[in-house]
Amino acid sequence: MSNARNFMILAAAFLLFIGACTYAAGTVRAVDDAAKLAYNLNAENDRKVKTALGAPGDELYSGAQVVYMIRNIADGEADIEVDGVLFPRCAQYEDMDPAVVALNKTYRAVYRRDAAGYLTKIVFRS
Repeated sequence: MSNARNFMILAAAFLLFIGACTYAAGTVRAVDDAAKLAYNLNAENDRKVKTALGAPGDELYSGAQVVYMIRNIADGEADIEVDGVLFPRCAQYEDMDPAVVALNKTYRAVYRRDAAGYLTKIVFRS
């Protein structure tokens, strides 16, 4: 009877040992996978901010948007030129004739700045 008891204790200890080894192997595998993942995520990171800037395209405005800008020219700090017609920022809207702006056209905007970088004129071309 004592031999059976000793055999059962030995079998239980063996199963516990096998279980502990399996658990340790799984833990080591999980830590290894996590280390590989962290390395792959940080492999390109060299403590610099990186961004991809797209090439600046033309800003397009509808004729209605251009007329709205002309209407609110007193609020702005830049002159507006539309296909060669100048609308100065110091002029009153009542004195201007925005009829030269075709509402159904699309206009490209070009921004003119002075030496200090301040916006002086917005040029719209159709």
